[in-house]
Amino acid sequence: MAKILLSIIIPTYNVENYIVECVDSLLKQKGASSEIIIVNDGSTDGTLALVEQHYGHLPQVKIITTRNGGAGKARDIGLDAALGEFVFFCDPDDIVADGFLAELQQVYQAHPEIDLFCFSSQMFEDGHRERIRPKVRHEVFGLQPPQNVLSSLLRNGSYTSAAWNYALKKSVVTQYDLRFVDRVHEDHKYTLSAFVRARHAWVSKHVYYYQRVRNGSLTNSRKSEEYFLQRYNAFMHAFSTLKHALDTSPASKALEKDYLMHSFRLMIYLSLYNGTPVPEYVINAIRFMGGQHEPANIKEWLLINRPQIFIMLQNLKVTKELKRAA
Repeated sequence: MAKILLSIIIPTYNVENYIVECVDSLLKQKGASSEIIIVNDGSTDGTLALVEQHYGHLPQVKIITTRNGGAGKARDIGLDAALGEFVFFCDPDDIVADGFLAELQQVYQAHPEIDLFCFSSQMFEDGHRERIRPKVRHEVFGLQPPQNVLSSLLRNGSYTSAAWNYALKKSVVTQYDLRFVDRVHEDHKYTLSAFVRARHAWVSKHVYYYQRVRNGSLTNSRKSEEYFLQRYNAFMHAFSTLKHALDTSPASKALEKDYLMHSFRLMIYLSLYNGTPVPEYVINAIRFMGGQHEPANIKEWLLINRPQIFIMLQNLKVTKELKRAA
């Protein structure tokens, strides 16, 4: 049996309208040996029947059914079953572009030291494949220190904790016992750990991942107070992971600050686009944690020292954008 380069893990729940398009985009990949692990997370629609009908006979596809426990638990189950050198998580309603597996194979043959493979991504509207906009935008390419890649994404504002953002060597997962925790925001700590624990990264110049934006999905629906509290707690746990993994060098302090500034802005924007006030605990964290760092410009100074004014100015911007979109 050929050695498996990549294990593709798909946590799947009630996506009968999308799962076939997703898996087909992965089966079209040419290159090294790969396996697709579909973890059916207790779907109640026709998802499982479709998966078994289309892919049950294929030796490279594993179908695992479990009781509903959320995407994080489903990913962990997939990790336990994965046999590949690398693991990659794909959401069941998204699409992976041709060339992804071929480039991973080519790069790994030339640079066997890499343990993190990164690429850019775009979003598209459900039912309108042509309507795309950037998601993750890489600006450094080729062989890179993973923390430099992370810092670049944080600074340009396109960092996402989504687990489909990269392929990670399975040995890193095993060595540091990386797992998904909680049912919501479960990928924050895992993804940050991937960037700070990996030693060598390769950044592709290509866009390989296309995220579908659809009405009713968790990422595109109105958020509750509980959602924001869970999001804040995930940020705190991830930041603790970052602090413990970094040394006290100036580069590490700069990365710590980049993560804080990005996280603060994101939590503010999430509230503003949701039409709800920024939680007081977020504002307190900005003052206390942000106050331990020197601002690099007027925007950072406002954010750290006058968060309420910063929020007011950003709300004007968000209001204009929402009116324009409407």
